Amino acid sequence: MNYLLDTCLLSELCKPEPDAGVVAWIADIEETRLFISVLSLGEIQKGVAKLENGRRRNALQNWLEQDLLCRFTQRVLPFELDMALEWGLVSAASESRGRPAPVIDALLAVTAIAHNLTLVTRNDKDFSDFPVKVLNPWGQN
Repeated sequence: MNYLLDTCLLSELCKPEPDAGVVAWIADIEETRLFISVLSLGEIQKGVAKLENGRRRNALQNWLEQDLLCRFTQRVLPFELDMALEWGLVSAASESRGRPAPVIDALLAVTAIAHNLTLVTRNDKDFSDFPVKVLNPWGQN
């Protein structure tokens, strides 16, 4: 099984004391089975750009450019036309049920579906309206 890492999981790994369940899960998975989306990279870049200039911002920018991008070089998934069309369908269906999903969450769900990946996230309830496999390793150890 291969996995799409949600932005919250990537952010968790940057914490001084990340969740033990997340750390244990990551340690047990072969890295070549892990994928990230260009959308998560954009979310991380946005978060870094909003920080005040200083040590933390520099460290996170360096992590993004020197660690994350290098580590996932061949495993960064683009967002493509067929996914955009599928996003429109699943988003409309979610809205018609009275539960509109955050745009990025819906885009990540569609990315996972298109690549037959399990989405790894803390926010599993945010994806309950989508036909995507979800794994929540938080608190599991």
